[in-house]
Amino acid sequence: MVILSSSEFRSMENDRIQKGIQGLTQQINIQSARGFGHETASNTVTTSLNNNEYIGYLLINDRVAASGFGRLDSKDGSDIKHKTMYIHSISVSAEFRGQGLCQKITGEFIKKFGNHILYLTVRTELGNENISGIRCYEKSGFVLLNEVYRDHYDGKNNAMIRLPTMNKRANTRKRRSRKKGKK
Repeated sequence: MVILSSSEFRSMENDRIQKGIQGLTQQINIQSARGFGHETASNTVTTSLNNNEYIGYLLINDRVAASGFGRLDSKDGSDIKHKTMYIHSISVSAEFRGQGLCQKITGEFIKKFGNHILYLTVRTELGNENISGIRCYEKSGFVLLNEVYRDHYDGKNNAMIRLPTMNKRANTRKRRSRKKGKK
């Protein structure tokens, strides 16, 4: 499982091609499209590279089994109090579903960006809700915001959010300093 910045992904792709190994761009595009039930692949990777996003993917037996993308909301983070990241287009290939790969790829984004507020949208259209996706994200610490939604090509999508992971050491130091102050 890898989460790469756009520049890291470009470098990795170039290295693969120079070594005579097939690049992953087309595989990720196809996997992502099929993961969402689309017949034709779109240029998701190229769009993400052009937007300076992060690209995550998981290879099983040299095949892309899952992928996801993330976009930081602020380039340098200096203009906002809390850093945020929009995670989108997380998908698992049909033949690899039920193996916890959604949670694995989501977990990698959390490891890399746990100090950010993470958010995503998930399909919640009645009769067409993405129950497995909702469960995956809830297991990863996301909370469904029932009143925050948008109409999407696949129906109603609700927002889910995950607050930054607090460092246990920092929490311990805060408690100790509070105790010292009370004496």
